[in-house]
Amino acid sequence: MKTRRAVLCLFVLGLLFALPAAAQTNKTVQIRAIDRYVKALEKFVGQKKPQLIAADISDYNDDRKERWRKFASEKALEKFRERTETYTIAYNWRQNGRLVRSNFTRFSPSGDWAQYDFYSFRADGTLAKLASELRTFEGDLIVLRDYYFDEKGRQIRRTTRFRDLRSKKPIKKPKDWGGGYDVEIYKSVRRLPFAKLK
Repeated sequence: MKTRRAVLCLFVLGLLFALPAAAQTNKTVQIRAIDRYVKALEKFVGQKKPQLIAADISDYNDDRKERWRKFASEKALEKFRERTETYTIAYNWRQNGRLVRSNFTRFSPSGDWAQYDFYSFRADGTLAKLASELRTFEGDLIVLRDYYFDEKGRQIRRTTRFRDLRSKKPIKKPKDWGGGYDVEIYKSVRRLPFAKLK
């Protein structure tokens, strides 16, 4: 009887130790698959012009709601920007009729920071990965953040790395880094701020 109980205890303990390792392995497999998918999207994006361009045309200093507008081409956007600057622009690519990549450029009127957010969406419209690159003169930093999501929208990994703005070399997280620059996470194509524009 004691032997059976001891074997059962060992079996249960083995399962308890194996479950986190199996979950971690599953996440690693998911992350690798996402990275392969994103790499293929990046190659696709590099070969084509964006099929949809949208920009927030609201006044940067006005606390009102964002006002998004679609532009027929990069040339049309540049012509608009000759009269009125836009501080958030989204370049978008479709594959088989579905939006799969959205590259946001955000910057301030003073030019002291710029942030580039690269959203990679699955064919079903869910967010697979968001890669964000902030360049700021506050501390002369480049802040690289990656967010990975499973098919149900759960975040499965997040990383943050720092580089020197001038040398581009990796550095440790600065002690005074407050992380005051937000990253907008749109977990699906439907949640993009310009998704409902005609």
